[in-house]
Amino acid sequence: MAITSTTVHVSSIPEPAQATCTGQKGEQAADAASSGSWAAMPQKGQLGLITSARLVEMVASGSQQSFIIFQLRSFAATDGSLPDTATVALQLSLLRAAGAIPQLFTSTLWGMLADHPRIGRRAVIVLGLVLSGIGSFGLGFTHSFAGAVVWRLVVGMAGGKGAAMRSTIREISGERFESRGVLLLPAAFNLGSIIGPVLGGLLADGAVGGTTPTGGWFAACPFLLPNAVNGFLKLGIAALIAFRLKETHPAAGKKSKKKKSISILPLWVRQLYTQYLQKRQARYEPLANQEYELNEQEEGQRLVSVAEEKQQPVSIWTMRLILTLAARALVSMHLFSYPSLLLVFASTPRFAPSHDFISSSDNSSASAVRSASNSTYVEVPPDYHPHGPFVFTGGLAFRPRDIATVFAIRGVVGALLQLIFFPKLRDMFGTLRLYRYALVIFPVAYALHPYLTALPSATFAPLPSSGVALWAVVVAILVVQSTARSMVLPAGAMMLNAACPDRAVLATVNGIGASVGAAARGMGHLVMTGWLYGVGLGAGVVGLAWWAMAGVAVAAVVAAACVPDGLGSGALDNDAE
Repeated sequence: MAITSTTVHVSSIPEPAQATCTGQKGEQAADAASSGSWAAMPQKGQLGLITSARLVEMVASGSQQSFIIFQLRSFAATDGSLPDTATVALQLSLLRAAGAIPQLFTSTLWGMLADHPRIGRRAVIVLGLVLSGIGSFGLGFTHSFAGAVVWRLVVGMAGGKGAAMRSTIREISGERFESRGVLLLPAAFNLGSIIGPVLGGLLADGAVGGTTPTGGWFAACPFLLPNAVNGFLKLGIAALIAFRLKETHPAAGKKSKKKKSISILPLWVRQLYTQYLQKRQARYEPLANQEYELNEQEEGQRLVSVAEEKQQPVSIWTMRLILTLAARALVSMHLFSYPSLLLVFASTPRFAPSHDFISSSDNSSASAVRSASNSTYVEVPPDYHPHGPFVFTGGLAFRPRDIATVFAIRGVVGALLQLIFFPKLRDMFGTLRLYRYALVIFPVAYALHPYLTALPSATFAPLPSSGVALWAVVVAILVVQSTARSMVLPAGAMMLNAACPDRAVLATVNGIGASVGAAARGMGHLVMTGWLYGVGLGAGVVGLAWWAMAGVAVAAVVAAACVPDGLGSGALDNDAE
């Protein structure tokens, strides 16, 4: 109201031109600060460090995505045979689950450690990056699928550091800049999705094409180079964070004072425990010779009991947080299973009906149709006859550089949409409504993916699919999916922050959110990529896993509709700046 009255006063009274120009500049600067623009964000260097750490993580993850399928195919079984497509899909899902399952148990612990005044956010981030870097080196040296799972477990144990990163950004940006600050980690995610696949494709091209150097480590471990580069990047940013990042924990550098006690245990659990203690104490009676001492302490005990009643811990498990976590679980199940399912589908051999429907039981026929590129046709059931709209099979037979192109397109689109359109759309629709609207896009995008294999190609099977029409549809579907993802990820992070009852447990709540998301991701990888995709290939229905994932996306839409619209009234939303 004050700004409006000042504007009317200035326009009604003539002023010199220079004064008017100065006033307009001042008003523009004030508007920029009040609207939380990028230029007015505080501590850009600190935010840049956190964003760089996330960027390095995503570069390493994107790099691995471009060659992990081919590394799994290089792991020979005990009898010397190489795994088929269905086996590789199962192994990939198990590998993804191995990275997600540890986060189910460690993310909340990482969050609690980040909330501890003596440990804080910085130590958790550094330790997580170091563990992840060690795991990357281990993946490069492994020669078996079991070894890859072990090292993937090590990487997964470090996954909970994301809670500390999100908490640090929230504490630096504050409420005014939250709609911008919450975009930094997703923007790093998208940028890493551009750089990582290209980097991994270049570094692993020699291993896939069989042109690795003879002799030495690289001959014994063909995929050591891309994994080692990932490890060095993580250790390098860990050192930079350790020496340059400032601690943002609320208690850092402050004297201890009485604070509200908040418990991660639900209220009913604490009530049961209190009743158990009361029943146990009721069985004991004071000894006669201690009556004097007890009477003497009666007043002090009464004061202590009153203080304890006043400091009863407040549970973080509000209905708003529970519903937010439920929606987050369903969204994570399909959103983070998508890259692995897309990766397997894109690298699956093509179907060739002109070659007498090669049966999975006829290994001699499968061997006879190998091309110069060592690709095979997809295996199908005996007497298989595809017919629309659902019974068809085959993938795109993409190579590492094609897969890198797909994920790079996805990253470019996501980065542009998030940085340019998310703040405006969030101001237009609000966080929760934007979250709900974006979720509606996913079922349609997933349902269309398997039909890519039915599009005309400029090449014949078993060569990789190609052609202008094919890539035009690929880009269109990736744009649709990336648009929804670019809105859902930052909006979901803001919703989780808003559901936190107190700033002192912000990292703990983010850790719980990471644990819930990890459990959902692990289940999604195992069910979608590991089980359903293999079942679909065996039955000659390659779209089975895609359509099941579309069903999960529909369930996420319903869950998001149940989340109460309370943004702007939470404890964190009312923090003093």
